[in-house]
Amino acid sequence: MKYEIQKITRIIDVIVDFYMSHQAKKLSMSIEDTEDTYILIFEAEQIVCSEKTANGLNKLLSAGRQPEVEEVYWQLGSNDVEGDEINLVGMMVDEVKIDYNCPHLKITLVRNKK
Repeated sequence: MKYEIQKITRIIDVIVDFYMSHQAKKLSMSIEDTEDTYILIFEAEQIVCSEKTANGLNKLLSAGRQPEVEEVYWQLGSNDVEGDEINLVGMMVDEVKIDYNCPHLKITLVRNKK
């Protein structure tokens, strides 16, 4: 259970880093811990982003969960390359929804509990 919480915390860290690196002025986040899933919702107003960036983010996050490689990739993850980190998050979540309406960006991530 503790290791699962560390993964959720790491996912949050990567997504918040994305928002902050795109100059989000007002960022809100919610975490819902249900019986079967964790639902993470991030919303920012006044973010410096484009449709192209939002589409690229969606592509990286939509890598699809890969439990068989999740542990290895997670241990190798670092803060060096933003795209790699976001792609790694994509391999750790089961569902992704991105809503972009300039300058508002909302990301919803769902991670199923085994």
